[in-house]
Amino acid sequence: MNRLKEVAKFLCGAEAFHAFIHTYFWLSGTTVHIFGWFAETPTVHMWGAIVNAVVSLILGIYAWRAPPMQTTFRR
Repeated sequence: MNRLKEVAKFLCGAEAFHAFIHTYFWLSGTTVHIFGWFAETPTVHMWGAIVNAVVSLILGIYAWRAPPMQTTFRR
């Protein structure tokens, strides 16, 4: 078991959940105010959903990709 791939699997799930929450806020039109001065508008949530989904996809491909086949020729 490769520890780095196991960490990537965990982070893939975390990023997928993060993308899901951004998608929910985007589609519901929710504006989130952070620290009272920064507003995450639906447009910010749209870009957050896209970026987090792409990161999750890349991590998932890395984490669950099978190792390359080793071919050995025996004579």
